[in-house]
Amino acid sequence: MLKKILLGFVVVIAALFIYAGLQSPDYTIQRQIAINAPAEKIFPLLNNMKLADQWGPWKEIDPAVVMTQSGPEAGIGAKTSWTGGKQMGVGSATIVDSVPNAKVSIHLAYTEPMAMEQNSDYLLQANGAQSTVTWKVTGQNNIISRVMCIFVDMDKMVGSMFETGLAKLKALAEKP
Repeated sequence: MLKKILLGFVVVIAALFIYAGLQSPDYTIQRQIAINAPAEKIFPLLNNMKLADQWGPWKEIDPAVVMTQSGPEAGIGAKTSWTGGKQMGVGSATIVDSVPNAKVSIHLAYTEPMAMEQNSDYLLQANGAQSTVTWKVTGQNNIISRVMCIFVDMDKMVGSMFETGLAKLKALAEKP
């Protein structure tokens, strides 16, 4: 009887890994918001790591997080490193591309709780006095992450963080 239970357990685990292995490792998570402000007012809030700290949702998610900035204050090479509690782990975000009033690209490197890299983009589309901001992250999941994604909706979880941050960005950018 115990052998049958153990065999059944092994079959279920194997099936989960086979199913996960058939899933694409590539992922994209993104959210957008319309902000009643010109791109020229919004761009500095995206391109400067200290200013981005004002609207990013990270301190609400993990109150124990400690963030430090290094490199230039804004633009390519500007970097934020963090050490957090249970939610944020340890990692860094470095601006790798910056197109005034249009785009900021960031390379994210996590070292704890597990090593992982992602690319993130803030995309600005100006429409006169209003702008649309898109926050997007792309990367690849290893097999363990793909198994976890069977049970956890990462788009919903990470997307809700993006929505919180974008709402704070909107409030900050729309201040007179």
